[in-house]
Amino acid sequence: MTVISVIIPTHNSSSTLRQCLTSIAGDVQSIDEIIVVADGSVSSDLAIVSEYDSQVLTISEQSGPARARNLGAQAAQGDILFFVDSDVTIPPGAIERIRRTFDDNPELAALIGSYDDEPAEKNFLSQY
Repeated sequence: MTVISVIIPTHNSSSTLRQCLTSIAGDVQSIDEIIVVADGSVSSDLAIVSEYDSQVLTISEQSGPARARNLGAQAAQGDILFFVDSDVTIPPGAIERIRRTFDDNPELAALIGSYDDEPAEKNFLSQY
C-alpha cells in the first residue's frame, strides 16, 4: 500500500494549527506519517503538535515555508509527499482519495488540489 507523508510547515500558527492537525490525524492510516516543521515557531505551536502522533522538526529562526517544506521532504519516508499549510483543514477522505488516485495511475507524478471556495479566513491571502 502507498504510504503518504503529510508535511506541514508552521510559523506561530497556534490559532489554526490544531484544526489542521485534527483534520489530518483523522484521515491518515497507521502506515502514514505526519511531519510538522516548526519554522522559528513559538512554544505554543510545539505544545499543540505534541498532542498528535507526529514527527516534529524545528528550525531555530524563521526561514520561510519553502525551507520548511524541503526539510520535511528530506525527513519523509513515504511514497507520496503531501504538503499542507498550517492554516488549512482537509476534508474527510482526502488522503485516501490521494492514495487511490496514485495507486490507480502509477504513471502519475504529481497531483494538486484546490482550496475551499469559502475559506474561514477572509483576508486577501486566503482568498487567493
